[in-house]
Amino acid sequence: MNEKFCGLNRDQLKIIAAISMTADHIGYMIFPDTIALRITGRLAFPLFSYFVWQGSKYTRDKKKYLSGLLILGLLCVLGYYVYCREIYLNSLISFSMSLFILYGIQYFKSKAKQNDIKKGLRGLFASAICIFAAYLICKNVFVDYGFSGIMLPVFAEIFDSFQSEKTLQGFNLTPSLLGFALGLIWLSYSMGGTEFFSLFSLPFLILYNGQKGKYNLKGFFYWFYPLHLLAIGAAAAVIVLN
Repeated sequence: MNEKFCGLNRDQLKIIAAISMTADHIGYMIFPDTIALRITGRLAFPLFSYFVWQGSKYTRDKKKYLSGLLILGLLCVLGYYVYCREIYLNSLISFSMSLFILYGIQYFKSKAKQNDIKKGLRGLFASAICIFAAYLICKNVFVDYGFSGIMLPVFAEIFDSFQSEKTLQGFNLTPSLLGFALGLIWLSYSMGGTEFFSLFSLPFLILYNGQKGKYNLKGFFYWFYPLHLLAIGAAAAVIVLN
């Protein structure tokens, strides 16, 4: 007897995102005229972005989570600068800036539950400063997916203030996903072009069942980003030399 389909867990969705990202970078660096690869790649950022928001909520060590993303992102920035002599703030930097904003909002919520609004307002003030700083950075330096990309997981956090239980068994139909969808519409509109296809990540997120998965793949996803870029970059260099 076939087992009943119970949705997609976190690791399955991240694997889909990793495959999508690989296709996108192969299209960008090796086959720039193959538009299908770039379209496939539009799933990656929204899927990873959603789980950055999830990680900001459920990680046991918020500082470690943020520092891990930020340090790895900065190493990639350094590597890109050495190779291309350009400053390119990659997706890991975008997500790091998102986390600064998310942590401020979450601090406010936690203090509000304790009826300590005065102290909680410090979190909102910190988030506002981080939003303004992110906006200025995006105006002056190229940041992957821009200001709307940084704000994407923030939309999920804002709407998560409402009732967040699933509205239909087996499907992720939550206010937070609605907020995320609105942020994704803004992202696709602001970037234009093939970014419209990022909206096709929403059906995958609707199927998210809230489970982690059987295996501990956290370290794999941390290192997959720089390692796959190195591999694709090396392959591109070989093709150019030949």
